[in-house]
Parts: sequence; structure tokens; C-alpha cells
Amino acid sequence: MSHNSSSIGFNLIQQLVLGPRQRLILRLGFLRCSKCKSRPIDILFDEYLGKQHKECIKCKSVVSILRFFIDFSLKVMHIPSESLHRVLDIPYWRKGIVATIKGLAYFGANKPITTGAPLFVVWNFTNKCNLRCKHCYQNAGHSLSNELNTNEALGVVKDLSNSDVSSIAFSGGEPLLRLDFFKVANYAKDCGMYVAVATNGTLITSDIAKKLSKTVHYVEISLDGATPRVHDDFRGVSGSWERAITGIKYLINEGVTVGIATTATKNNVDEMHRIIDLAEQLDADYFICFNFIPTGRGQKIIHSDLSPLEREELLRSLYRRLILNMINKKKTQIYSTAPQFARVGLEMQRQIINELCLGLSGFQPIIPASHYANLPGLTPALAEFIGGCGAGRVYAAISPEGDVYPCVFMPIKLGSLRKYRFEHIWLYSPVLNELRDRNNLKGGCSICPYKYVCGGCRARAYGYFGDYLMHDPGCIRRIIADKFQQLQMIKS
Repeated sequence: MSHNSSSIGFNLIQQLVLGPRQRLILRLGFLRCSKCKSRPIDILFDEYLGKQHKECIKCKSVVSILRFFIDFSLKVMHIPSESLHRVLDIPYWRKGIVATIKGLAYFGANKPITTGAPLFVVWNFTNKCNLRCKHCYQNAGHSLSNELNTNEALGVVKDLSNSDVSSIAFSGGEPLLRLDFFKVANYAKDCGMYVAVATNGTLITSDIAKKLSKTVHYVEISLDGATPRVHDDFRGVSGSWERAITGIKYLINEGVTVGIATTATKNNVDEMHRIIDLAEQLDADYFICFNFIPTGRGQKIIHSDLSPLEREELLRSLYRRLILNMINKKKTQIYSTAPQFARVGLEMQRQIINELCLGLSGFQPIIPASHYANLPGLTPALAEFIGGCGAGRVYAAISPEGDVYPCVFMPIKLGSLRKYRFEHIWLYSPVLNELRDRNNLKGGCSICPYKYVCGGCRARAYGYFGDYLMHDPGCIRRIIADKFQQLQMIKS
């Protein structure tokens, strides 16, 4: 299946089977039947796996409609039905597919698409932390007086699972400081979710690594320097670099999938590739370059933010290394949370093919589609459906108190899980629905030809302007557009 045929398929699905009336009918597939004690979508997927249900007449009708929609969609996108059936037996893949179809039912095949539940939720599990990071978005330190207790936390996991959330990342603060971390994380795994933890790594002993290997699918450790000097200064505690490196080694020895995460600032941008070298030496699975966001304690070091030119040069060098790693079959994959990374990939792919003489080899350069997805041969048309910044579309955040936010870097409270079901907040929040429509964007992002591919970082817009719809001030294209307009004014 080519990505070009996928984009054509999306358009066909939107035109032929996702009109307003059809979407209303499809939504019935996600309502739990009081007679059958199940949802039509779950009945259908069980039937795909050979499990039979005795459904009522109403559910049988809805299941037939869903089957037609799914079979039609697979056909026009040239996806073998066996491919779907194979992944339905993996619980978190199944949840992700349900969330995607649910999103089409509620929001249509818009550019970019919105899923009917986040594909991943980052949960700041506690405000308590043993480090004093200068850029901390959570302003972490001590526990908050009203953090969710264990029973409430287990209830949140159940709510997320029932809402079709496919993956959850425990963050903080330092999530491993909560005594009930493993109890709650194991429950999330039992609920069929992909479980990750974002940690500073300093608490990971050999025993903790063994426990994590049996509990979580992925561990992400922050490392902001190739040597202790830069990292320890940024993290506020001497010795934190050495302890993080030790934690990484313990995890890799236990066979845990490990990512190394680095926040790019003026303090470490010159050693970014040395950090990647270190990640490769440690045999890490992923390297993730995080955008700096001026929120929380990060507001006090806004001068450390990269200029648009520095960010552009960094992203271009990361993309080049991503391709070289792919060609050389290196294990460590490279990602960035900067939504501009997708645009950089689309702009550079032809240049890379020509420079490395890959045109006749059938090589398909990878395009960074989103924070954790690099796709080979991705076309601009399909990239517009996947869409860069995922805040409110495929991603959400939860605070230690159980409040829902569009993004961990965007302190806009959408509702409390102590009062509302997660699904209700996700589907009906006015803020999220504004974020989902790229036609609402202002400034340079509103007129950018890459607004569907990238969309700019909404958290950076909010951090700089107090308006999540404004342009991302860190993008080089805004600078180019401003210079062009100035030149036009001079010539006129």
C-alpha cells in the first residue's frame, strides 16, 4: 500500500461514507447496549477474531453497518483485511484502531484527523521530584495536598481504558517517587493499554529495572548533556547525570525499550549529536529531541530558547542523521516533538536522495509524521491528515489532581476527572475543538502552506502570546515571510 493511495482513500471515505447522517449512524457503534452489555464495535472486532456474540437486533444492524464501513475503508486504502485482524489481538493496537474509527464518526476525515480518544495520554502522576530542573513545566518539587489517592488513580485508569485511550505515559514530577506507581501502572497494563514512564532515571536500581521490565512497555529518561557538566547544571543536582546513565544501563540489560529525551536549548544545542552518539553507545532504542516551552519554571529561562535559525539548523541536522541511521541500519531512531520536523523532512527528502545517489535504489526517505512516528515514503497529502502538533487531536494530559489539559506544556484546565468522564471532556471541550481546526490559526501559521502538516507548537504559541491559536514564534518560515513582506513594501 502506498501512502499516496492512503491519502486518496481518506478523501474517498470522507466523500462517500462520512457525511453528517452516516457519521451519526456510525456513532451508534460506540454506545454500550443495555441488553448485550457490549458495544457494536467490540462485537464486530470479536467476530473478526472468531469470537461469536448473541447480539440484539439493534446491535446486529449497527454491526452490519460498521462492517460495511470498515471493509469499504480497507478496500479503498488497499489494506488487506488480514492486516487488521492480526493487530486486533494486541489490546493497545485494538484500542488505537477503535479510537481512530470513533474519531472518524465524531469528527470526520478532517485535515489533520482527530481520534475519538487520545492515542496517548501523559499523566503527571505526582508533583513530587528529587531534582530541580530549570525548565520544568510542572514546577515540580513537593507533593500537592490534593493529588489523586490510589483508589482515585485506579479509577482514572479505568475511565481512560473505557474511553478507548490506547497508551498512557506516567510522568511528573518523578513518577517513581509515588509508592503506588507499580500498582497503578500494572492495572493500566491489565486494562490493555501501552504503558510508558518518563523519568529522570536517578532512582532506577537493578531491582527497579527488573520490576519495570515486567510492568511497562517503554521507559524514557531525560538526558540534557553528553557529559555531567551541562546536564547536572540544568537538572539542579550534582551527580544526576551519572545516576541517569546507570539507570539506562540497568534498563537495557533487562531488555526494556528505552528512549533518551533531550530538551534543546542554547546550553546544549552544540552537543546534541554527541548526546545521540552516547544514546547509540548505550544501545538506546530512541532519541527524542524536545522543544523548549516557556511554561512553569521554563518562563524564567526564556533566554535559553533557540532562535528560529538555530532550531531550523538543528532539525535539518537531526533529519539528515535520521536518514543516515536508517541507511546504516543503526538501532537508535531519532524523533523530535517540534512539529516543524515533518515540514523539514518533506523539504529535505529530495535533496537527501540526490546527495546520497539513492534515486535508483527504491529508497524511501522517512518523514517524521508526529512525535513518535517516522513513516517511509510519506507523501505531503497523507502528512496533512497526520498533522504535526497533536495537542487535543491525538494527545492529552492529566495533572496530579486529575485535571485534564490539552498538553502538559499548556496550563489550560479543561475539566476535572473527579467530576466528569474523560470521554465527555475529550469529545466536547470547546478549547480542544478550537485546537482541532487549523483554520482557526492566527499569524504566520494561518497562511503557511504547511499548516496541516505542522500547525506549529500550540504550547509555544500559548507560552509566548497567551493565545494557543497564534503562530509558533520559533519557526524559520515566519522569519522568511516577514522578510518577504518587508521587501515587497520597500519595492512598492
